[in-house]
Parts: sequence; structure tokens; C-alpha cells
Amino acid sequence: NSGFREARKKFGVPEDRNRVGPGVKSVIQMSWRFLGALYLIICPAFCWSARRAQLPTHPTLLVRRNSAVRSSSAAATETCSETIAAIESIWTLPSTHAPSDNPRFTSKGASITVLWGRETWDRYQSRKRHWLSIIGFPQSSILRGLLPVLAAYAIWACVVWQRKWTLTSNSVTYLTSPLALMLAFRVNSVSTRLHEGRKLWGALICSARIIASVLAVCGEAVSKETRARCCRLLVAFTWSVKARTRFEGDSADLIVTALLNQEEASRVNAASVPPLVLLSLLRKETISLELSSAAARSVQDSLSELTKAFGGMERLMSTPLSPTYMRHMSRGLFIWLTMLPFGLISAGCTTLPKLLVVFTVTAYILLGIDEIGVQVEQPFDILPVRDLAMVVTRDVQTELLFGV
Repeated sequence: NSGFREARKKFGVPEDRNRVGPGVKSVIQMSWRFLGALYLIICPAFCWSARRAQLPTHPTLLVRRNSAVRSSSAAATETCSETIAAIESIWTLPSTHAPSDNPRFTSKGASITVLWGRETWDRYQSRKRHWLSIIGFPQSSILRGLLPVLAAYAIWACVVWQRKWTLTSNSVTYLTSPLALMLAFRVNSVSTRLHEGRKLWGALICSARIIASVLAVCGEAVSKETRARCCRLLVAFTWSVKARTRFEGDSADLIVTALLNQEEASRVNAASVPPLVLLSLLRKETISLELSSAAARSVQDSLSELTKAFGGMERLMSTPLSPTYMRHMSRGLFIWLTMLPFGLISAGCTTLPKLLVVFTVTAYILLGIDEIGVQVEQPFDILPVRDLAMVVTRDVQTELLFGV
């Protein structure tokens, strides 16, 4: 210490250089007084609030609070009731009463134009199925579509038999293999399109069920009003897709008008692609919900699957198999059937009835394969899309309005 004092004297440093002046002391004292006063104000207020939260509420406030809760619950119940009534009202509209199948492609008995149940499978797998197929032959959609063409070919066979025109049977046989390959490729291609169309509708149904189920189990995070609105949007989207895939024009406009408010219905009906507008409204309704990360991801992924499914349906609707290939196959089939009576006469069909039976049966089988390709190439004309839309409507309504 003595050394420090001597150093300060040597260099002329005053003794009170390191001491705190009176100005700094006054500032520090004022700061402490301010913090103390703030503590005395905040602490009692905090304690009073905590105690008030634990004490019973005043009777008047309790009545008001219960009244507000009852009013909110009544409004939610009324919204659900209105949604149920709106969905029930669509069953009276013409677009939901239309047959679920195309009359041109409908056969008596088991058909892909309806959803199968136990009774349909039993009849399809019955030991009497062969006899039933023969008995129902006059009602065959293939036969109805081919009758004019078969009649024209039968007249041609009569002309050939009358003129006694002949060709070597080998000349007809050589054309059989390439023709069979073309028919097999066509059948395989259209069958793939049919199964893909059904898979796309299955993906739509599963995604709609996932969205409805997730929203239903989220509890208070999703209000009843939000559930009812999402239910309306999902049902409207499904019937809009049904109308779009069947080329039914504005048949879904009445359904959209019955389910949505006037402003949104006008916007959807005026859009060039109504299902996409409905998906946008549904995404906007769900993206703002305070859900868990897993639930939010599940809902948004399902909405993306709905978009992909509808995009796949549009691809099948707008892109057929190569028309050039179809024309080439039809011309080849026409040439082969035109030459067939010549070969049959050379092979021993010397009487007209024998010639007509063999030629007509052969033409029916080959032309029937081509007719099946025509019927199946646009899968949504024969798939039971109305019944599938009813499945989505029933399941979504059950989950969101009558579920947990």
C-alpha cells in the first residue's frame, strides 16, 4: 500500500481517484428505490391473480360463462345439423339419382358397373355360371353392339357363297397370328387402364377417409364448425370429380350450391376445373389448424394424394390408346374377316348354313374382343363412380359429424 501511495504522489495522481463520487451514488440509490417500488406493485398483483384463479368464481360471472359455453355449443350443434340437412338434400338432386352405369355397357347379371357384395360374388362363382351366361346371351352388351356389323358380314358371306369364290385356306391362316397379337395387346392395354382407374378412385376414397379420421380424433383442436365445413368440402369435391370423370358438364353445380355458401359456390361453379378450387378451399381450411406435427403432416399428405388421384383421372380421360394403332387393327380385322368366307368354302363349308354358323361365330368372338376394348378404354364410363361417391359421402359424414 505504501508503494502505491508513493507511486501516486510521484506521478501526481490524487488520493480519491478510485473513489465513487456523490453523483454516481445518487443514481444507484434512485435505481434501487425504483426497483423496490416496482416489486411492491407487481408482486401483490401477481399473488392476487393467482389466488383469484384458485377461488370459486362469482355466481354472476359463473352464470355468464356457462351461458357463453352453452351458446357456443348450441351454435356448433346447429352447424352440424345444417350440414347433415345439406348433405341429405343432395340425394333429391338429379345428378345423384342418375344411374351409376352407362346403359350401353350394362349386362344382365354380374357386371363391373356396380359394387360387388356377397350375393354378387356367390352368383359369379356359382356352378351354374356357365348356364346363366348362355341364358343371358340375348341381353349381352357385346351382342347388342355387334348386331349391325354381324348382319353386314353375314350378308357378305352369302354373296361369297353364291358366287363360289374361293381362296386357299393357308392364305387366311397366315394372317391369324399377327391379328391375334394385335388383339391381345389391345386387351392388355385397356385392362390396365381399367384397373388404374379403379385404383385412382380407391386412392381418393382412402385419402378422404384419412382426412376425416384425423380431424375427428384431434378433439378440441378442431372445432365442430371446422369439421362440418371440411365435411361439406370433401363431399362437394367427390361429386365434382364424379361429374368431371363422366363428362357430365355442370351436373355437380347444384350439389356445390347446396353444400357451400353463395360466394364460394359461385367461385367453384365458374372455375374451369372445380375440383381443384375445392381442394384449395379445403387446404386453406386445414392449414391454419393448430394440430400436432404428425396430424398436420397426415392431413396435408392426404390432400396431396387427392390432387394426384384427380390428376391421374384427368390423364386417363384425356389420353386414349394410340388411335393410329386402333385404326390399323380395325382395318386388319376387316381384311381378315372379309377373306375368311373364301377360306371356309375351300376348307369344306359347302352349304350356306354351315358357312354362316362358322363365319358368324368367328366374327362374333374377334369383334367382341375389339368391342370390349372400346368399352373398357374409358374406364369411368363403366366403373360405378356414383356408388363410389356415395361411399365417400357416407364415410366422411360418419367420421366428422357422428364420430368421436
